[in-house]
Amino acid sequence: MEAKAHIPFGAQVVLYLKAHPAIALLFLTPGIPEYLSSSSPINAIVLNPPLFVFQLLANLGLYGSGALLIHDAEIRWKKGWTSILLLGAAYGILEEGVALGTLFDPNAGPVGALGSYGHWLGVNWVWAAGIVPFHAIYSISIPILLLGMAIPETRLKPLLARRGTLAGLLVLSFDVVILMVVVWHVSGYWMGWPILMLSLLSIGGLVYLSFRIKPRQVGTVGVHPAPSAKVASVVGLSFFPAVLLTQSLGRGAGAPPPLDFLLVIAVQTLYLLYAAGKTWGGSRRGTIAFVLGLLVPIMVFGVLAELTLPLTLVADIAMVAFLRRLWANEKGSDGAASWRQQAASRAREELNLFS
Repeated sequence: MEAKAHIPFGAQVVLYLKAHPAIALLFLTPGIPEYLSSSSPINAIVLNPPLFVFQLLANLGLYGSGALLIHDAEIRWKKGWTSILLLGAAYGILEEGVALGTLFDPNAGPVGALGSYGHWLGVNWVWAAGIVPFHAIYSISIPILLLGMAIPETRLKPLLARRGTLAGLLVLSFDVVILMVVVWHVSGYWMGWPILMLSLLSIGGLVYLSFRIKPRQVGTVGVHPAPSAKVASVVGLSFFPAVLLTQSLGRGAGAPPPLDFLLVIAVQTLYLLYAAGKTWGGSRRGTIAFVLGLLVPIMVFGVLAELTLPLTLVADIAMVAFLRRLWANEKGSDGAASWRQQAASRAREELNLFS
């Protein structure tokens, strides 16, 4: 009998994830926002196993359901990255506002001094200006972007069937309610019904806006010159520190909170315009370099937070290896002309799919 070819374990994992892209997305989020940054410390698996299990289940129910639902909504609605960012902002309000209350509680641990600076009408505005876009970018957009680069067919195909979508909505709702109860039990904070209703209305408004915006224009990607990978990585590297610096300098300089709020929004808008015009629309390797730059600061923060037992390095190494594999797969695809050809191919696929 002919012996079966041995497939390395790593290759088996890759094949499995390609066959189950929804699970691949679950690895990317909450993997990126929670475990790379050590917001949910990986070393808890040793130091506090029950906490690790609770956080893992809560994160999968929250981030995982949110990313899957947003990924599929954008595809079924035939929209684009603007829609994903709007839905990501809605997710940010749902998590940080409704579930965890950090958008409103001035004494919430992660908020720090921004709970007193910029707190008005029950909202931590300067904190919200940074954390809501953070979730739109890190928790939703980057995982969906990387999934599409690793498994290209997921750009045009929903990951959940109709029943799966309903299950995702139920899991997300249940998770949010559980976290609300946990936060109330631990901190005693309750936002009140008026703020809760306004939060849900804001979420609904963003979802409606993402549904009503102009559909994506196929074949229009790649009209800008591609930057070098080094430039893209440096720009990405400066994003998170720039947001934190803007928040801190405004408070330290005694600037009016509304001004600092607008400055934080403006800084992030400039970076997003760069990403849309130069990187995501320029070259795939530029995109990978930009994403790596975005992730490095939160990786450093995660290692420092777990300095006594930095198990987050395991997640860091896995992410770098993943990006390195994407980089290798894009050999010869750099340059605006090459990217335009790929965009045109994708456009034809979309037209065939939706015609």
